[in-house]
Amino acid sequence: MVPRRQTIPVFLQVKTALQILWQQRDDALRLGLIPTLIGFGGFLYGQEALVVMYNLMLTGIPVEPPPGVAGPIFVAGLASLVATCLLMVNWLRFLLLGPMGAVGIGLSIGAPHVRFFFTVIGFVLATTILLMVLMQPMVLLPPALATIGVLVVIAMVLILLARLAPFLVGKAIGQSMSLKQSWNVSRGNGASVAVSLILVQVPFMIGFTLLEMVLRAIGFMDLAPIGTVFIGIIGQFAMLICQASILATAYRHMVGVRV
Repeated sequence: MVPRRQTIPVFLQVKTALQILWQQRDDALRLGLIPTLIGFGGFLYGQEALVVMYNLMLTGIPVEPPPGVAGPIFVAGLASLVATCLLMVNWLRFLLLGPMGAVGIGLSIGAPHVRFFFTVIGFVLATTILLMVLMQPMVLLPPALATIGVLVVIAMVLILLARLAPFLVGKAIGQSMSLKQSWNVSRGNGASVAVSLILVQVPFMIGFTLLEMVLRAIGFMDLAPIGTVFIGIIGQFAMLICQASILATAYRHMVGVRV
C-alpha cells in the first residue's frame, strides 16, 4: 500500500499560486502572450455565431443551431482549447523543469504538448459521459433533493479529476505515469487540490466584477466591446496560470520531479 502523503493546506496552495503569478509576471507575460492571442483570435472568428447561440439559449426553447453557426463555434472552441493547453503545458514545464523547460515565447511545441492535448480531450469526453450517467437519477428526485444531488455529483467528479491530475501533469513534463499510479500518489490530496483550484478563481471573479463596474461606468464597454473581451481573456489566462501553479505545486509534493 502506498503511504498516504501529508495533505497540502488549501489556502497555502492558493496563496503560493498567486505569489508565483506576481513574482514570475515577466515569464507569465512571455508564455501567456501567444495563447492569449490564439484564444482572442478564435473568439473574433466565432463572435457572431456565439452571439446567435447565446440569444437562442436565452429563449429557453431547444432548437437546432442555424446553418453556418456550428462551424465557427467549433473553431472558436478548438482555438480556446489549444490556447489553454499550450499555456498550461509551458507553465507546468517552466515551474517543474526550470526555464529551459519552456524557452522563448512558448512556441516550441513538442510531443508533451501533443500528449497533453489529447489527454485533455479524453478527460473531457470521459467526464461528460460520467456526468450524463450520474445525472440521470436526479430527474426522479424532488427539486430540492435534485439540487443537492447535482452538487454532490459535481463535487465527486471534481475530486476524481484532481486525483488524476498527476497523470495529466506527467504528460506535460515528459514523466508519464499510469492512471493507477496517479490515483495512488494523490491519495489524501484529491479534495485539497480540487478546492484549491476552485478558490484560486475567487480573486479573479471579484476583480472581473469590479473591473466590469468601472468599465461600464466610464462607458468603455460600449465604446470598445472587443477591447473589453480582450481584457477578459487576459484575466482568464492569468487565472489558468494560477491553476497550473497549483497543479505544479501539488505534483512536486505528491510525486517529485526527476531531473
